Amino acid sequence: MTIEIEEYEGDTLLYGAKLSFEEFKKQMKTIENLYDKKEDNFVALLCRMYNWRIIEDEMEAEYIYDRDIKKCRRVH
Repeated sequence: MTIEIEEYEGDTLLYGAKLSFEEFKKQMKTIENLYDKKEDNFVALLCRMYNWRIIEDEMEAEYIYDRDIKKCRRVH
């Protein structure tokens, strides 16, 4: 499945195993609590902990996380 991380500096598409919306929200909350705010390693930590891979393809994400407002949403 594909997820999108929206940020001020640009959006990142990630590909990984299918998961429920509830699990997606749990992953985002965990990473928000753990990532290094100084280094801003949010995406790198997310990939390392949950086996997501950054992709360059133009694909529609199933879930989106907006880091600016810390909100998860479903696309459909």
